Amino acid sequence: MKKQLIGTAALALLVGIVGCKSVAINCAQSGSTVRCNGETLTGAPPEVSLGLFNEKKVSVSKDGYAAKNVNLKFDWATFSWPDKVNVSLDRLYNIKSTPTGADIYVNGNMVGTTPAEGIAISTGNTVFVRKKGWVDSPKMQIKKDTDVNITLTMDQDGPGRRLLDLIPTSDGITVNIESIFSDTDIGEHSPNVASCKKLTNQPENEYILSFSLLPDGKTLVTSILEEFTKNDKTDFRANIWQLNTSVAGAPRKAVTQGDFFDIHPNPSVDGETLYFSTNRNGRLSVWNLNMNGKGGLRTVTSGNTADYSPALKPKTDHIFYSAVIPGSSTPAYIWNKLSSGGMPEQLTEGYDSQWNPAGTKLLYIKGSLKDNKARIWVCDPDGSNQTQISSGSGDFNDIDARWSTDGKKIIFSSNRSLLKGEHNYDIYIMDADGGNLTQLTTNACRDDKPVFAPDGKTVFFRSNRGLSWDIWTMEIKTDK
Repeated sequence: MKKQLIGTAALALLVGIVGCKSVAINCAQSGSTVRCNGETLTGAPPEVSLGLFNEKKVSVSKDGYAAKNVNLKFDWATFSWPDKVNVSLDRLYNIKSTPTGADIYVNGNMVGTTPAEGIAISTGNTVFVRKKGWVDSPKMQIKKDTDVNITLTMDQDGPGRRLLDLIPTSDGITVNIESIFSDTDIGEHSPNVASCKKLTNQPENEYILSFSLLPDGKTLVTSILEEFTKNDKTDFRANIWQLNTSVAGAPRKAVTQGDFFDIHPNPSVDGETLYFSTNRNGRLSVWNLNMNGKGGLRTVTSGNTADYSPALKPKTDHIFYSAVIPGSSTPAYIWNKLSSGGMPEQLTEGYDSQWNPAGTKLLYIKGSLKDNKARIWVCDPDGSNQTQISSGSGDFNDIDARWSTDGKKIIFSSNRSLLKGEHNYDIYIMDADGGNLTQLTTNACRDDKPVFAPDGKTVFFRSNRGLSWDIWTMEIKTDK
């Protein structure tokens, strides 16, 4: 301690003899003005004379940049002066938005509202704008050559800009929400479609999930996900509804009710029984009910797996469904069991199975959606003769495959196409052996979940055209 006091005293004596220290002010922006105590400093670089016991405030400024102040003083912790000070000024930007009146965010912090002038942003930082009812503008990274006048554009928001997936968990289902592209353009631009019409008009808090057509060819059974507020928190439920396809916007009829997730409705061949997946017992499992409303709900599968996408084999009592172990990385497998009871049998790896009308071929999806490798396969009823029928080596998914009513065609959704810079899902059709692949819809929105009508040319499908999820219909052009 004595030596430290002696050293400090000696330093103070030395400073008193030597005088002051000159500190250089280096500014990254040439032509900047450096001022200290009201006086403009000159020199290249400008220097500030700093004593041992005095503190000086230096300001650096330049037109078009935000001024900065720097405090200079002797550092008693290290017993030293700064040799130099490097200063970099932030450029001032004028920010507008389309539409106007949006909040401006710089590196995630709100700094003003458009239109705004003189917003200081450092090179390398990002800026975007946000407004209720609109999608956030793309984030813009500021570079050295970025123009000082910035206009950021937002797209109109809507439920169609969100893709909601239901993920099986050990105690039920989690709703996964992903932002996707949706265009306000609702027009169909494909030469292979004769007409395209909107069948439903869903409110903003409802999302079409999946649907099937009853044998009468006029009634759709669809699972609709509803977003609602419960105890001041956002919650979800999904119920199954009947829709009359002969009249656009016709009233719907509830098939199931309650705060559950009733999904993947699929009727028997005669249309008298509806099979579906539900979490009414906690874990996702397959249930059924009579379409006449009598007999109540019945459990078909149970166990430690999450069971979904049921499909009844024609002219039999065998139900085929997909099953996964919640939380496991193992892929889904297709299982078979009698709908009236008995133990299930594993058939093959895959999911979303569908039978051809004759009950001789099972259509299913195999491969990872996350890796863009999902493809369409078929096999015999016992799982033999497994054949991949959708080809291509690119990074894309072929999903939602369904048979035509005569079993000669397969219709499906794929994100093979690129439109307006987006890899979006459109509807495709091919022969049952994979030949004659044809793209049916061409729109910058997502078209998926296709289902054939009995006439073999009318197709029902889901789309987020016009910023909302609805059911649409189209007619396939023929050579006749």
